[in-house]
Amino acid sequence: MRKTPVILGVLSMVFGGLVGMWSAFGLLTQSFVKDWTKTMGSMMALQPHKEGAPDPAAMFASMATVVERLKPYTYAVSGGMFVFSMALAAIGFGLYRRQAWARPASLLWAAAALLFLPFQIYVQVGIVQPAMHEAMMASLANAKFPTGLMDTMVGAQRMVAIIGQVVFYAPFPVILLALMGRSSARNDLLSTSA
Repeated sequence: MRKTPVILGVLSMVFGGLVGMWSAFGLLTQSFVKDWTKTMGSMMALQPHKEGAPDPAAMFASMATVVERLKPYTYAVSGGMFVFSMALAAIGFGLYRRQAWARPASLLWAAAALLFLPFQIYVQVGIVQPAMHEAMMASLANAKFPTGLMDTMVGAQRMVAIIGQVVFYAPFPVILLALMGRSSARNDLLSTSA
């Protein structure tokens, strides 16, 4: 009997646990981000301000407003990632124990995770980044900052976000689909021995 389910099970529990902890941290700290941003703005307001330079206090105040407005989206992504991660850890335990239900569950999880990825990318690139860019540009309006440079940076940031999300989150669901989707994978789950 192949060790594929056991190895995938261990990887599922590790990946699910790590991403789950990170997502839980994001969910728990989300309510503090606005206060932290305001505090940073207050600290920056104490620093000397050069004429024509961006006002960091105004920028952080603007960011605090944007962070509050984006809370539903960040909660949706972090909450979704937490649910997916905990489900992956549970499925991983089933794969590790070679339980028959773990194969269809892993295939369903992998398909759902790949469907969640475009939503996650859209929220990041289509909602969060444009709102942050708008707030940043409003803060820099009187600073004589080259807007072309900011637009180039935003374009690069979008590409990095898209590529990073796909490279980080897509491979494992694809591997699960490929390895557990084989008809021969059923034979690896008939026994309950590890």
